Amino acid sequence: METHATLIIGAGLTGLSCAYHLAGDYLLVEREGEPGGMARTHERHPGFLCDSTGHWLHLRSDYMKALVRKLLPDGLVEHGRKAVIHLCDTFTPYPFQANTYGLPREVVLECLIGLLKARHPEDFGLSPAAAAPRDFREWIVRNFGEGIARHFMVPYNEKLLGVRLEELRPEYAERFIPRPSLEDVVKGALGFSRESLGYNARFVYPREGGIGGLPRAIARGLQVPPVYNVAVTRVAPRRRVATLSDGRQVVYRRLLNTAPLPQFLSLLLDLPAEVQQAARQLRSTTVRYFDLGVRGPGDAASHHHWIYFPEPEYVFYRTGSYSAVHPGTAPPDCRSYYVEMSGGAADLLKQPEQLKQRVLSDLRKARVLSSRDEVLFMKLCEIPFAYVIFDHNYERSRQVILDYLADQGILSCGRWGGWGYGGMEDAMQDGKTSAEQITRGRTS
Repeated sequence: METHATLIIGAGLTGLSCAYHLAGDYLLVEREGEPGGMARTHERHPGFLCDSTGHWLHLRSDYMKALVRKLLPDGLVEHGRKAVIHLCDTFTPYPFQANTYGLPREVVLECLIGLLKARHPEDFGLSPAAAAPRDFREWIVRNFGEGIARHFMVPYNEKLLGVRLEELRPEYAERFIPRPSLEDVVKGALGFSRESLGYNARFVYPREGGIGGLPRAIARGLQVPPVYNVAVTRVAPRRRVATLSDGRQVVYRRLLNTAPLPQFLSLLLDLPAEVQQAARQLRSTTVRYFDLGVRGPGDAASHHHWIYFPEPEYVFYRTGSYSAVHPGTAPPDCRSYYVEMSGGAADLLKQPEQLKQRVLSDLRKARVLSSRDEVLFMKLCEIPFAYVIFDHNYERSRQVILDYLADQGILSCGRWGGWGYGGMEDAMQDGKTSAEQITRGRTS
């Protein structure tokens, strides 16, 4: 057996950040052959660099801004978001609630009247809501009205998650949804666009190497490099012993898990019945996506950073373009895309060629591709545990699990280890915070 003060599972951004900020001995193991987790970059075809769908850095913290710039000396490219929603055969800028101009007049009117009723119910002879929203659909209607809910918010989120919004907690994704003023909504309906609203209005991206350049840079800066192609296969929390796929056994004082929480729990011996029951209630969705490379002139929507598709007739809920963000991710005269699907699209996976043709047909119908574009490659990929389902059992089940793990000297954090939702900055901050907790002995 070997002994380490801290065992870190997973060299994604959270695990890497923890190791980077940790004072003391550690062992960082990663089941893949390179760092990054979901923030890796793949060369899908000669000259085409593809991330695992859109990975754009929305940096808020001064510390993280300085750290990322230190780690990426080749520099970052800053962008203003170019994102739109496809609805009623037109494109309206994101966020929808502040940019309805160009949609059919009856849709614009329904959205405006709905918002006024939600914000000022007494002016319409309605009584203000007496209680807090019971679910996410009710939260949407309370904040934006029935029109915005019906035309975009509800169908898009149900298409993304594959569940009815009544099943979700009211505060689901609250941090990420812009709530414009009534003035902004009216201006957006008249054509005075407010495209700068929201947390992701501006973002940065590495000048070289795709988003995978960031985790590779963190890994290069570690005192002890990660051990690749090694997974944890079993954990005995009472004894604080982990078994690795290469046969080694590691005795640890503290353990940091960043792997998806259900996967990690399946490795633990002697889980109490209450924890097992809580684990069975954890829900998530799987995202399937195509990475796609083309050569050709493109069409009207070819150069947007990303596009939302709430309408059911499109098999995908969102498309995005790597090369529109950074031309260096595709060869000259070429473009690259990701096309995201969930829910009903899974039914077509039994016939992958049919799914491929359906996606191409929908992309041409939506004017993302033109009939003259030459498709150079399409690769179908999958993200398990892509989005946590924040249902009404979520908070209690998650807390039961995390409290038990903490009692065993285990921290489980990051988007998947902490079973939540956040961006890359959040993942890195989770790792830093965990390193500080470990250093202070809070998990001992």
